[in-house]
Amino acid sequence: HTIIESLLDLEEIDKDLYRSKKLWRPLGARGVFGGNVVGQALVAATNTVSSNFSVHSLHSYFLLPGDNGIPIMYQVERVRDGKSYCTRTVTARQRGKSIFVCTASFQVPAPHALSHQYPMPDVPHHSTLQSQEELIQAMIDSPKVPEKYNEFLRMRLSEPLALDFKDTRKRTLKEVFTPPKRTEQMFWMKCKGKLGDVLAFHQCVVAYGSDHNLLGTVPLAHGASWYSRDPSTPRITMMASLDHSMWFHCPFRADEWLLYVCETPRSGCDRGLTFGRIYKEDGTLAVSVAQEGVVRMNAPEPAESKL
Repeated sequence: HTIIESLLDLEEIDKDLYRSKKLWRPLGARGVFGGNVVGQALVAATNTVSSNFSVHSLHSYFLLPGDNGIPIMYQVERVRDGKSYCTRTVTARQRGKSIFVCTASFQVPAPHALSHQYPMPDVPHHSTLQSQEELIQAMIDSPKVPEKYNEFLRMRLSEPLALDFKDTRKRTLKEVFTPPKRTEQMFWMKCKGKLGDVLAFHQCVVAYGSDHNLLGTVPLAHGASWYSRDPSTPRITMMASLDHSMWFHCPFRADEWLLYVCETPRSGCDRGLTFGRIYKEDGTLAVSVAQEGVVRMNAPEPAESKL
């Protein structure tokens, strides 16, 4: 079993009722990784749908942080079964409270219909880029990184991550602490290990992965980071997903490199809006994503007057 397969594995308790077996809480996070919950909810919904249907959209709300110390229960409601489309609603609960809810729609695929798409951006090939683990190790080895960050970085490096990531920008150490302002970021991703050929599971894996880094595009628009040491630069104090939507356009494999293009058109009121596009390596747009979340940042201190 790969890491991602263990993170998405559910136990069937009763008809349309499932229980998580494993949950991942990222280092420093308030609760269970949101993608873990989205992915498991989609697994639960998919389990109640005929195999000739394929998920085409998912719309969800995060209501409360998940506790990785106890299982999450997933109750599936069979809202509608039609000839071309069917709909499921999944409610995730812990301690009797709803922590997450999503509605997923499934379609009998029509692959020969007319189609169009945004072209894939021209970015460095994944074979030319460092992995996330290599970048973290470079920071640990660098004398320019303050010692107080090393323990955190070593803990990050030891986390058993289910996915591989490669940022398309070759960032300097300075940019890690004080990122240049920009409203988009792009990175390659794929799951670690090889998966089987069931498309539905690859879709659940990308549902899991789609929550990685997307909301993190918002603080980039302000040049903010968790590590900022400059009082004139904003610093992130809290980030949490509020809602998450996905549209699945065509078949793909989650164990092959996919390009995730993340953009943020707006932030304000302690919220940030993001859009994502996930491309196959051949340039096909496979998945579209939208997410809003709580993004709180300390306002930078005003520069001292020279008068």
